[in-house]
This record gives sequence, structure tokens and C-alpha cells, in this order.
Amino acid sequence: MRNRYSTNTISRRRRQIQVRKNSCMLVLSIMTVILLSVLVRSISTQASDLEHQASYKYYKSIEISKGDTLWSIANEHIDTNHYKSVQEYVDEIKEMNAMRSDHIVSGSCLIIPYYSSDFPQTQR
Repeated sequence: MRNRYSTNTISRRRRQIQVRKNSCMLVLSIMTVILLSVLVRSISTQASDLEHQASYKYYKSIEISKGDTLWSIANEHIDTNHYKSVQEYVDEIKEMNAMRSDHIVSGSCLIIPYYSSDFPQTQR
């Protein structure tokens, strides 16, 4: 009977060891998945940062040519990374130039905003 008890005890001990091994493997697998997901997210964030370089808002004056409309000028100069729609860009141009309507006159000038990643150098 003692021999049988020893065999059961040994079997139980082996099962406990196997359960511990399996638990450790599960924890290790979960940690690996978490580490890989953090690594992938970090790499994608760095890639998106490279795509979104710093840009600066500038203003320039353009002369209105015959046949130009406020909307055609806006379509030509809009930066879709900074404006949700052409309407939003037109509204800003109108506000900057104190315009109450979309009417523009050939030969006159408009101030329009634009964006550039070039940082202006100051002269000393």
C-alpha cells in the first residue's frame, strides 16, 4: 500500500509541475503578445510622425486674373491637410480680406494663407 501511495503522490506532483509549466508558458506568451503590440504601435507612431512634419502658416498676396473666382482660387491654393473643406478655406480668405461676398475684381489683390515646412531664417 505504501508503494501505491507513493505512485499517486508522484503522479500528483508531476501534474502540479506540468500545470506550473503550462501556466508559465501562458504568462510568457501573453507578455510576448503585449510586448509585440507595444513595439508595433511605437513603430507606427514614429512613421506617422515622419509623415506629419511641422508646417508653418504664412500669408501671400496674389493678383486676381480675369475669369478667377474666389472658389477657383481656393481650389488652386487649398492645403487639404489643414482645411476640412474648400468652404472653410474660402471663409478664411473672406475674413482675412474683410469681404462680405464672394465677389472679386480682376486686377485687385487678395491675401491668402498657405502652409510650408520651411522655417523662415531671420537676418542678423
